[in-house]
Formats: sequence, C-alpha cells, structure tokens
Amino acid sequence: MVLDGAGWHRSKDLEIPSNFALLRLSPCSPELKPIETVSSVLKHRHLANRVFQSAEHVRKTVTEVWGTFSHKTEDITRITRRDRASL
Repeated sequence: MVLDGAGWHRSKDLEIPSNFALLRLSPCSPELKPIETVSSVLKHRHLANRVFQSAEHVRKTVTEVWGTFSHKTEDITRITRRDRASL
C-alpha cells in the first residue's frame, strides 16, 4: 500500500499484517501525486500572472476554472496518467 505523509498514516498503534507492505512517499514527490499535476496545470493555465481585485474574485475564478475543468475527463486522464513502477 502506498501512503503519503498524512498523520493517520503514521500511527504507532497500527498493526501491519505480515503479508502486507507499506511504501511511504517522500514529502516532495508531486510526480507521484496526480492531483499535484492537476493543480499545477490549472494554476499555470488559468491563475498565474493575473491580478485579482479581491479574495472573492479569487474564489469565483477558482470555482469557475475547477467547474469547467472537472467535466473534461479526457484532459484529466491525459494529465494524470502515469506509468506505474513494479513493486
């Protein structure tokens, strides 16, 4: 099982079955986290190099960008596709 750095993934009370292996991601591994790629693409294509008039303007723009992007399933698949390494 692959784990990120979430606090609940580091409990000392967790009992791991002997036939189970945990693979912890390094703290800086955006290439292994597809949502990081999506965030980067959206930021660079739609949010970077802009001047926002207010926090509300930022919120509305982000909501609009995400709402439009979330319906583009082919783009999402293309952006997040990874060749998985054999474990």
